[in-house]
Amino acid sequence: MLVAGAALCLAAQPAPVFSQPSTKASSMSETNSTANEITPPDAEVSEKLAEYDESRAPLALKEAADAASLHDGQAPPDPALADSLARQRVAGWLAILERLKRDMDPDFNPANAPPRRVAPPPSKSGTQLPPGVNPEDVKDPQARQGYVAAIQQNAERIAAYARNAKLYQARAVIIERASPSIADAHRTLGLPVAEAEAMITGADITAADKDALLAPLR
Repeated sequence: MLVAGAALCLAAQPAPVFSQPSTKASSMSETNSTANEITPPDAEVSEKLAEYDESRAPLALKEAADAASLHDGQAPPDPALADSLARQRVAGWLAILERLKRDMDPDFNPANAPPRRVAPPPSKSGTQLPPGVNPEDVKDPQARQGYVAAIQQNAERIAAYARNAKLYQARAVIIERASPSIADAHRTLGLPVAEAEAMITGADITAADKDALLAPLR
């Protein structure tokens, strides 16, 4: 009886729900490889990417990655859909990484954080006030003007660093998930290695990301 009950419980588990292959091309993919134009990302991936394009919030990219890897290791109920779903999965990861290349400073180094405060220029008498002092305390008008400009420039550097740091962290997580997911598109869904490689090499992503995605296929 226990065995029969367990079998009933297993039989009641719902099968994985796969989205039908999308036919709507994403805005970025239209300008890239032919493979990406033919097979755009999954609808859920495209939705999260549209949210990211509007908000530039890195969380939306991570959510797009969640959608891209949703069916890793699972074969679709209809084997005829496997090839389209595999290409769609690869296109999704490439669309995510395209945005990272587009929006992240290629020279960003997380070790090079800007200072929290800048020092005003020395006065004509040679007096040096400490960093972060109130601009009103800088008596020389020319020095005060330069100090205010330096404060504004540093604020912009701090904002850019924070934005790039979030994208840098998101990329590390995304590329770690994308490589095995694309390899699984070949292993589980049967996507030919040559086709996956063509999509990757034709995508507008960084050389480092291409190498990371191609490595498991070779």
